[in-house]
Amino acid sequence: MFMIREFREEDVYEVFRISFESLTEKYSLELFMDIYQVWPSGFLVAELKDIVGFIAGAKYERGARILMLAVDKAYRGRGIGSALLNRFIMQCKKEGLSSVSLEVRTNNRNAIQFYANRGFQIISMLDNYYTNGDSAYVMWKII
Repeated sequence: MFMIREFREEDVYEVFRISFESLTEKYSLELFMDIYQVWPSGFLVAELKDIVGFIAGAKYERGARILMLAVDKAYRGRGIGSALLNRFIMQCKKEGLSSVSLEVRTNNRNAIQFYANRGFQIISMLDNYYTNGDSAYVMWKII
């Protein structure tokens, strides 16, 4: 059974590995530390013996934005992504936030369905959003 907890600085290498293997965009170790320093309670990890997934977000006036959500390929389909998202939303509510948004590649059907099944709606599209030129849907949910 996995547990969800807040990210700690020593987690950065495992989170970096999962990000590198799971996400199309490539991010620096420094970016993860910057995200953590800006909103520590919005950066969560799923842990078995090792880190198997993470969610990182940012908050603004009344809402939050999911910057990244990734689960190690060997552990997908076990409810880890859902648990991370649920805990993230609980944290947002605890901090008085009223909505959560995110961007997802328009061709990432699995992620779009994952978020849609959890109440997120597509509200707009961003052309050429990603570094490779892919477009993104903006998805949003009132919490």
